[in-house]
Amino acid sequence: MAHPSGHIVACLDCDLLQRVSELPDGAAARCRRCGHTIALDRPEYLENTLALTIAAVIALVVANVSPLLELSVSGRQTSTTILGGAQEMWLRGDPLTAALVAFCTVFAPAIHIGIMLTILLASRQTPIPSWVGRLLHWSEWHQSWAMVEVMILGILVALIKIAEMATVLPGIGMFAAGVLVLLLTAITITFDPRDIWQRIEWVNHSLPPLEQNRPPALLKADSSSQQKDLFSAMSIGLVSCESCGLLSRPADVDNPGQCPRCGRRLAMRKHHAIQRTWALIIAALICYIPANLLPVMASTTMISSENDTIISGVVLLYKTGSWHLALIVLIASVVIPLAKIMALAFLLITIQRRSVKEQRERLQLYRLINFVGRWSMLDVFVVTFTVALIQLQPLMAVQPGTGVLFFASVVVLTLFAAESFDPRLIWDSRNEKGGLRD
Repeated sequence: MAHPSGHIVACLDCDLLQRVSELPDGAAARCRRCGHTIALDRPEYLENTLALTIAAVIALVVANVSPLLELSVSGRQTSTTILGGAQEMWLRGDPLTAALVAFCTVFAPAIHIGIMLTILLASRQTPIPSWVGRLLHWSEWHQSWAMVEVMILGILVALIKIAEMATVLPGIGMFAAGVLVLLLTAITITFDPRDIWQRIEWVNHSLPPLEQNRPPALLKADSSSQQKDLFSAMSIGLVSCESCGLLSRPADVDNPGQCPRCGRRLAMRKHHAIQRTWALIIAALICYIPANLLPVMASTTMISSENDTIISGVVLLYKTGSWHLALIVLIASVVIPLAKIMALAFLLITIQRRSVKEQRERLQLYRLINFVGRWSMLDVFVVTFTVALIQLQPLMAVQPGTGVLFFASVVVLTLFAAESFDPRLIWDSRNEKGGLRD
């Protein structure tokens, strides 16, 4: 494999080749075709991010050992923690949903924070050890599954539902979880993985090239060169690593081998992206029907019992005057999952029809899908913490319904579908070699 260029990058969202130079302090450069950020300069970000990460460790511990909520009714009291909610779902006969809740609210955030702390400490070395590259990849994946902010909104919705039956007070864990959300957001904003990749030791134990030690910036192109410079990396036989972004010229286009910097297997496009995404959204659509028809909760009191579906929960919130929360639940739990399925199907159809129309708009649609997809977990958290709190036999009790498992399956399947989709396929023209090849 030839030595990769130090001054040319390919956008990871549209594969456009762009020449780069130095970037002023605090500035950012975006792809001129799709707007994706391709270069940053965040001076002294390591110290700031390290301080935020240490604070996040403390907030995570407090959020998990302290009660989230305390419920009181007729002289009886109960409380729950984050893991306590998942544990109650497990005990009530829904272990799969319980495991998903525990992973998204405890394990994924903890692993992400732990990996970030390790990366930041290792980044003080020169060069940065090559094993940090594997941690960067895993940190990004766990970050996408850490849903503490969705959990908090789900708890607030659960509070509204429970308020008519009992007195509910937020605990210390609730406030710590709120602080944790703010810290995780600040870590994401201040951290610059591109700088780490530029200073990391390559997998063959060679030192990073000197020209990659400074953050790059996008060079301005004059209007006469705008059209003739619009080449994708694949069109001239180059490939970008999906993990570290390194642009390389492989010896064999059909079998690019491994990235010389991080060691990850290279591919011109994600293998079987179209087929895999179709399979996932079809499975999600099948699960979507029982998720909305079957009850997600079963409430029992001394005088009555009632089954609640997602729609009936929305109606209840509206009748109690919480129309704003009813609208949030309706959008997050009903509209967004179906909209994601339809949007991904639309993107796949336009790609297979080799459409070259509105490519930028289609990429923006895909970015929107990625942004809002995690919020579909809202109703899963509502059910989890309602079940965890209302276990006051024989006065009242709530059990998870079959519908919550199907709904959780819809969320997971659509998240995987969005992850398996390759946005670069939107920009591939008919004449590019392998343009629609998986």
